[in-house]
Amino acid sequence: MADANLFTMLSAYRPGSPATPFENYCTSGLAYFLKRGQVLLTRLLAEAAGAAGEELAVVEVQPRLGDAAIADLLLTFEGGRRAIVEVQVEAASDQRRLPALESFRTEWDAAPALVMVSLHAQDAPAGWQAVTWLQVIEAIEDDPDPLAKQYTEFVLRDILGLGAVPLDEAITTNRLYALGAAAVRKRFGDRATYTNSASRPIGGQYRYLGTTFSVDDGEMQYWIGIVNETVPLGSHYHLMLASKERQLDQPAEQPRATGDWKWLWWTGAGRVVRPVTPELYENLLARLPA
Repeated sequence: MADANLFTMLSAYRPGSPATPFENYCTSGLAYFLKRGQVLLTRLLAEAAGAAGEELAVVEVQPRLGDAAIADLLLTFEGGRRAIVEVQVEAASDQRRLPALESFRTEWDAAPALVMVSLHAQDAPAGWQAVTWLQVIEAIEDDPDPLAKQYTEFVLRDILGLGAVPLDEAITTNRLYALGAAAVRKRFGDRATYTNSASRPIGGQYRYLGTTFSVDDGEMQYWIGIVNETVPLGSHYHLMLASKERQLDQPAEQPRATGDWKWLWWTGAGRVVRPVTPELYENLLARLPA
């Protein structure tokens, strides 16, 4: 199989692809372990693709499929079976590009298998075989490769949102976004929708950084995350919850760093002096109206 240099694959982001750089990073890590022949991960994807027991012959990262679309991964198994792999790192991700992937045909394989790697099995629509990130972790967690240990931790913390997040990681990685999304999913389940929300960084500092969300598939009227303590921006942040219209328990004044936000209700957990934990998020979310 072709060279499995992780750093070469991480640099392979294709301009014009609908994948975000973060999603591409996740995809390239997955491709690395497939290219180096990781047995359990290969078996997992092969079974999902209807090629159980077959080895991988080719792993392509972000190949263009004719003129129709760009896939996250295209896998070719030794028996000739092909699989298009869609990689998603958020619940309820945009699936508008899936029909273009589903329509792809080649002279070698009239109907490639369709596999989706996502947070939950139910995220995969009809016609797609589901593989969850938890299954990916279970496949590689006992691999002695030090990079496998790092990737396992990365999936757990940067995608699944497990574990505490120090302030320096909150403003430089995906971990605070993932923690917020996980807390919203845990509390509100399938009713919740959410999106990452951050101000433009200025000198490495943010006015605010966190998660805007809805609890009932309606308008996103709530936000949770960290807000800079001062304007001009400094290095101290407060953990806060905001509501556009509905009153919150333990209300606080709107912080200056949120500028012209027209949101009426705010509450907070104080300055971030220790790592932000899921428990802190859960305590703030409990202040939402019933």
